Amino acid sequence: MTQPEMHSPHKCLRYGRTSAGSGEMNDVLRQSDTVTPQRFLAFETDFGGWNNILMQLEIMVVLAWITGRTLVLPPAKPFYLLGEASRLLEDFLDLDALRRQIPVLTADEFVEVAELDTKVATDEKFHDLMRARGVMPPWNGVEDILLFPSDALLTRPELLARLAGPSQAHRQLITISNELRECDLLYFPMTTEHRMFGVAECFFLFGDEQLERRARTLLRDAIRFRQDIINLAEAAINAPILAGRRFSALHIRRGDFQYAKTRIGARQIHEHVQTLLSPEHPIYIATDETDGAFLDGFREKFEVVTFSALPRETVVNTPHHWCGIVETLICAAAPGRFMGTRFSTFSTRISTIRGHLACTSGGDFEGVDTNLYYTQQPLNRKAEEGLLGRFWRKGTRHVDPVVETATPWWLSKDPLWARAYQVCWLETDN
Repeated sequence: MTQPEMHSPHKCLRYGRTSAGSGEMNDVLRQSDTVTPQRFLAFETDFGGWNNILMQLEIMVVLAWITGRTLVLPPAKPFYLLGEASRLLEDFLDLDALRRQIPVLTADEFVEVAELDTKVATDEKFHDLMRARGVMPPWNGVEDILLFPSDALLTRPELLARLAGPSQAHRQLITISNELRECDLLYFPMTTEHRMFGVAECFFLFGDEQLERRARTLLRDAIRFRQDIINLAEAAINAPILAGRRFSALHIRRGDFQYAKTRIGARQIHEHVQTLLSPEHPIYIATDETDGAFLDGFREKFEVVTFSALPRETVVNTPHHWCGIVETLICAAAPGRFMGTRFSTFSTRISTIRGHLACTSGGDFEGVDTNLYYTQQPLNRKAEEGLLGRFWRKGTRHVDPVVETATPWWLSKDPLWARAYQVCWLETDN
């Protein structure tokens, strides 16, 4: 095992802006007179995992913003893979940060404002009421693409190129109708057909380039984790086992992951990423693999750090339902490289936060490598050789990631939700 490097000053996971208010964000929208107070947008939590829920929330936040509505957060319910206890979004997210950007009510607050029976705030009754009273757009976050405003393709014809990519042929163009614009309550139920899981960057086509940039900035600054979760992650990266050390990070998704082609063995992963790692530096590995011997091959050549090896105080004080977020932030803060699992929205979230940290001028992680590295090779090498062929290095199993990192979403061959997009952190307001 290598000796720990000298500790650096305390590092903080700060990025973007934390003080901008909804008034500043809505300046562009007010120019087109779209803000309509006292109208609401509510939704039912996505049935997927935590990062899928976050992706749905991002679409809801932008929709509430562009329609001038108050966002109503759903009542508590159990989240997939986070135990049987019912959870609120507020159990994970900084509600004050969200409220600094747009008007927000919790389910309890909405029931009080609407002068409803308090029993309505329970999950089942709340959504029954929303279905009865709300207008429910027949939209799907992956299959549809929203033009805003409806003449966006006329005012910004370069958007037409985004409809011609290999993954766009099946998508339907939608607009916000007069009924949706004027109704008191917009509601998005959770159904397979009309699931609003997707990527906000890929769902909206803005006719105003400045508005598009503001939307990215809104998501960066509005959807942030609770400070007590951030404190736990900062305690981990500032502990002697990681502090001041140029560690890299891997996310290896196993468990119930349905994409069998990504479930490769540790030896294959090591062969693929070894040129990206240095035995002189530790690697932090976040994985849901339960076989303790799975990482033995890595331990033979590297100093491996996992969550259980962090200081006891951090491990004990981190509730089970926060562990994934703490590991997300640790991986995002790695001063070396980050390598994720293809098709994993957990890896995508890490890459996005990593991009925001890298692009925060004067921040503790400014300039870290944000290229997209994966623990797997391209899953269809023959099909991708035309695009990536010149980036294969002789004598190594890894692909230079420059093309994958820079490729815009409309030219990506992966599903839209399967990866992070560079513009989300590069083209925002400081």
